[in-house]
Amino acid sequence: MAQNFGRIPSHKYYVLSLYRIVLRNIPKRCCSYAFQYEIKKNLSRQLTKHKHDKSSWSVYILLDKFKLLNSYLSEGKLQEIKNLIKPLRKTSKQLKTTKILGTLTDLGDNTVQSPEEVRNLHILETYIKQKQDLGLLPIYVPKTYKINLLLPLALNDHACVNLYNIQQKLEKGSPSARMSYTKEGRNQIWFVRSPVNKGKRQSKKLGVLIRQERKDSQKNVDNLNFCEANVTWALHEAIWEEYLESKRIIKINLTKYLDYNINRSNKTTKYNPVSQIQKINEWVDPVREVMFNLQSKSFQKVEYFANYKDKLLKKGGQLAYFDKISKEMYFKRVKSFETMCEEALPHVTPFIMKRDLPNVLTKYGFKQASR
Repeated sequence: MAQNFGRIPSHKYYVLSLYRIVLRNIPKRCCSYAFQYEIKKNLSRQLTKHKHDKSSWSVYILLDKFKLLNSYLSEGKLQEIKNLIKPLRKTSKQLKTTKILGTLTDLGDNTVQSPEEVRNLHILETYIKQKQDLGLLPIYVPKTYKINLLLPLALNDHACVNLYNIQQKLEKGSPSARMSYTKEGRNQIWFVRSPVNKGKRQSKKLGVLIRQERKDSQKNVDNLNFCEANVTWALHEAIWEEYLESKRIIKINLTKYLDYNINRSNKTTKYNPVSQIQKINEWVDPVREVMFNLQSKSFQKVEYFANYKDKLLKKGGQLAYFDKISKEMYFKRVKSFETMCEEALPHVTPFIMKRDLPNVLTKYGFKQASR
């Protein structure tokens, strides 16, 4: 008697693993909430429908389509996904779409929603749900009312929250530039943080510098580790050759002999047994010299970035410059905010384009256009 595939552990593990991967990829590759819902609904329906399928050929075809769906998601081929699930929608019952988004968009339509439209619909969905939870709106709201009445109110409500946050930030006073750093091996790479150069406005050269220094530092560490492994082997060779020639065993504190801080030329030292033993010179000293050069390079970088910090902090340096620009930007925003409160806010109305709050905020430089 044929066995149900759901009772085979390896099959069950494979299907569930693929299902989890697809669910993670759906929100990453689809910007439309409605399209995300349609994919998940069809996927869940097919898994439930074929849960007790005993036909190996049928299961093979379904798994092949399942892998194809995941491949399309990974490559962002949304049109191919629509074509893949279109036959499923024709043969199945009418989909129960989401309460809000399903009535606003045609899921089978080839038109792709812009990120701004998706954002507005998400704001509308949140607004309606909040009002329904408070009993201020019925469960069913016609599409016309949603688009013409509730959407402007939702965007206005959202913009009011943004306006309050802007006011709170301005009341905190003028922001100041400050010094910050990121660790890179022994180094501390210092740079200036301020409202002027944060986020996308941060210098790209700084990011390139940090990544390159981390790469060089890791390469330096790897080379030192390689030298340490080889210098132990070289010491053993020196001891062995010395013993073969003179029957004498070399005794040396390798840790101190390789300590860069002890053996630096600008420091007095009581322990510097260089070149006293010929075999040590032949085997250990070449590796020791390479290790000292690598460590010297590392300390030079530390001194360089310490001096670079002083350049940033000195009078007329980057810290003073960005602090000055930040204060100028703050006072400019305060003036723009006061002008907006005086000229535009008294005349704001959610239902007239160019006079609604989102567009007013955009006009005075506080927010990008919401529609």
